[in-house]
Amino acid sequence: MLNILAAILLFGFIVMFHELGHFLLAKLNRVGVMEFSIGMGPRLFSFQGKKTRYSLKALPLGGSCAMVDEDTDSGAADGFLRKPVWAKISVIAAGPIFNFILAFLFGVAIVGYRGYDLPVATGILEGYPAEAAGLKDGDLILSINGQRLMDYRDLGMFLQLHPETRLKIRYGRSKDGQGADPEAWYADDVDYEVGTTELVTIFNEESQSYMMGIEHLPQYHPPKGFFHLCQLGWHEVMFQGRAAIESFGLLFRGYLGTEDLGGPVRIVADIGQVVEEVRPAGWLSVLLTLMNIGVVLSASLGTMNLLPIPALDGGRLAFLLIEAVRGKAIDQEKEGMVHMVGLMLLMGLMLLIMFNDIRNLMVGWLR
Repeated sequence: MLNILAAILLFGFIVMFHELGHFLLAKLNRVGVMEFSIGMGPRLFSFQGKKTRYSLKALPLGGSCAMVDEDTDSGAADGFLRKPVWAKISVIAAGPIFNFILAFLFGVAIVGYRGYDLPVATGILEGYPAEAAGLKDGDLILSINGQRLMDYRDLGMFLQLHPETRLKIRYGRSKDGQGADPEAWYADDVDYEVGTTELVTIFNEESQSYMMGIEHLPQYHPPKGFFHLCQLGWHEVMFQGRAAIESFGLLFRGYLGTEDLGGPVRIVADIGQVVEEVRPAGWLSVLLTLMNIGVVLSASLGTMNLLPIPALDGGRLAFLLIEAVRGKAIDQEKEGMVHMVGLMLLMGLMLLIMFNDIRNLMVGWLR
């Protein structure tokens, strides 16, 4: 039960932080906020501020920021629609931006405590693409298809997001042979040469994953100063954001089906299972695990909300950018119809996802 509660609180906190971004920028731009809520559902506690009601609600699944005249213009001076276009853009964009900020803070905390683990091959598996491509024990994987890798986890995720795709590998190889020791790559005086090769991953039935065929011995080392720490933290955000978008590519290419889609129910269940698995290692491990999941969820939520999909923040930003270019707002009734259609489609998708979540949970329980 505590595992599920921890998962719900994490998921709710990420959504609430998103709404906090909207709230703070609305206040900064003198947009009236009727209510700012932590949680959803019926109110447990609330108090009326000067202009805003602050509420704590029963379900810890996020929050809300209800602004004055958010969708229709009643003529109120502090109405959202009465504000300059760039003020409106800042208010809408603040939600996803706050998700990136939260993911960055989580990433910095994780790397600051755990360190980073360079993607160094400590072994090459016989018969796999890495061997045929000429990679050797001790090679440092620098980038794949132009995307820089800064941690070994980046490599594993990239391979799963690009199945059966020709990958251009850029690697570093120590000139003096020290590269065979992962520890050597953290030294400042390692002299290496850069090479490139290409390969296509193959599917491993035992691990149920796509592999290039390298082994890895984890070696965590502290960041080299504050700037490097921030660089690693931001890399986490950018990598997870790209991963969220590229996951759609797998859906359209047929590597994922609708049954693989997961919503809040599945996310909470999966987080609870992971927490249960790491609990024996202590609560610090649980906290680090939750923050690691938080990086993925928060960066993904921020990225998806910036996509120009009607009814999402990105859809509203698209209309506001058009308004900024043409100097005049699009008719609110027409924009509202577009967002309504988008909302209906999203609701249909959410119902499908919720059905999948419940079905998968029931199948798991029956087993």
